[in-house]
Amino acid sequence: MRPIRSIPRRYLLPVIVLSALALALGTAAAVRAGTSATAAPSVTACAPGTTVQTADGPVCGTVASGVNEWLGIPYAAPPVGNLRWQPPQPPAPWSSTLQATAYGSECAQQFPGFPAGGSENCLFINVWAPSGTNASAGLPVMVHIHGGGFVIGNGEGDNTLLATTGHEVIVSMNYRLGIFGFLANSAFGPHSGDYGLQDQQAALRWVLQNIAAFGGNRHNVTIFGESAGGSSVCDQIASPAAAGLFQRAISTSGEYNSLLGSPTSLESQDCKSSLPTQAQANAAGAGFAASVGCGPGTADVAACLRSVSTSTAETAAGVGYQDGGQGTVAPTINDSTLPMSFRQALRAGQVNRVPVIAGTDRDENLVGDPTTASAYAQLVQTQYGKYANQVLALYPVSRFDSPYVAFRTVAADSNTVCPAIVTDQELARQMPVYGYLITDNDIPPYALTGSPFVPAPAGASHVGAWYLYPVSPVLDANQQVLQNQEVAEVTTFARTGNPTASGSPIWPSFNRSVSQMELAPAGDSQIMPAYVIGALHHCELWDSIAPTP
Repeated sequence: MRPIRSIPRRYLLPVIVLSALALALGTAAAVRAGTSATAAPSVTACAPGTTVQTADGPVCGTVASGVNEWLGIPYAAPPVGNLRWQPPQPPAPWSSTLQATAYGSECAQQFPGFPAGGSENCLFINVWAPSGTNASAGLPVMVHIHGGGFVIGNGEGDNTLLATTGHEVIVSMNYRLGIFGFLANSAFGPHSGDYGLQDQQAALRWVLQNIAAFGGNRHNVTIFGESAGGSSVCDQIASPAAAGLFQRAISTSGEYNSLLGSPTSLESQDCKSSLPTQAQANAAGAGFAASVGCGPGTADVAACLRSVSTSTAETAAGVGYQDGGQGTVAPTINDSTLPMSFRQALRAGQVNRVPVIAGTDRDENLVGDPTTASAYAQLVQTQYGKYANQVLALYPVSRFDSPYVAFRTVAADSNTVCPAIVTDQELARQMPVYGYLITDNDIPPYALTGSPFVPAPAGASHVGAWYLYPVSPVLDANQQVLQNQEVAEVTTFARTGNPTASGSPIWPSFNRSVSQMELAPAGDSQIMPAYVIGALHHCELWDSIAPTP
């Protein structure tokens, strides 16, 4: 990952995921203009015996580490030209065998401190299957939705561990990001926006249609994601358009926006958030249109917007209308893909009922990094307003090692730990849910200041110890036990709908025991009553002041 110490602190937020499983940020392409695709990478020869017939045409792949992999398969038409800001359309079929041996371009993206990269021609899907798997294998399928705050990231990653250890078929995808994935404007019709979520659903429909040919069971699909991928999982549970596209779901660290919507560089988007209404999103979209020369008086606003260059659109959008930019850059209530927010859908009982794993890490802090007592008090005041004195009384800076650790604790309790319990409670009224809290403190690279993302001890940080991918540097012996447990539980859940796995503690569902699994290294994982976690993290306060989405 690129060093980002020069980024203003206000931008060191959830798009920066402290884990090998989150974002391949070092692969961003050079800055590009218009809607042209980036140059195609050199093509690697296919391995014998990897040719598979998909509904769109034959593909072949490679073999590595005991895994067959097919990379960069188009699952939708390039969303460029007249297809920009349109629902995803089927790809053009092909007759010659497509060499699926390199990732396709990531989606166009920009965020302060990172070079602009990717392309609008980016709707590609990737598949991993254990070597020797044939079309009759019927293996469980896990479909990964990447994180990145809905503004950066891609579907690249090493999925060999899940494929081999779990003996399952793993799928990842790119989906449209930022202004290209989520701009709403009345010129696009009555249900504009949420194209990125629609891309995820198009990828799932591709899985439904094609995965059997790769050895997967189309009737046993688990979606899983971290950070914005975790909130995407919440959105798909809430989306009527996703009905029947998956049978299980895993939301990892999908609670990360600030509790009261106080200053943050990310548009409200996580599992607990109220999302912009269609009217609000359209108003923001009108502001975006005006900023790029397609405002009032334009004869055809939609055509005008589709003629704007990629770089011009990204510059105007910034990080979205909620933080000084223009337009919507994350999910909105468009009355079609999302008729209501996740929490609203749960309360209304209008959800896709599937078994769910949902949880977070104990010390997630994606808001601020105060270094003095006065800066800590000011940040608490900014974030919690009229409740600041209550917060400071419960979390006096004198009781912590540093102002940073004090605020890390406040932010984690209010923004992630306590909301995750509420999410489990809401889910449990509709479907089986298995809650967890990760408490692993010593996350690679094993240095208090060695990470470019934090200035002080990060603790059990944002998706930092969700060890589903190979980790570099190598995990120590204690963490290896935790990785073994997590991989076993996740893949067992994908196979059976219950995460209790051989060699791991019994994991009861939340609606039976009202408990969460504490995932800890060294074999110390245990079931913790939710009320105990709530008391330790002052959830009585946070639940009492949390807005009702």
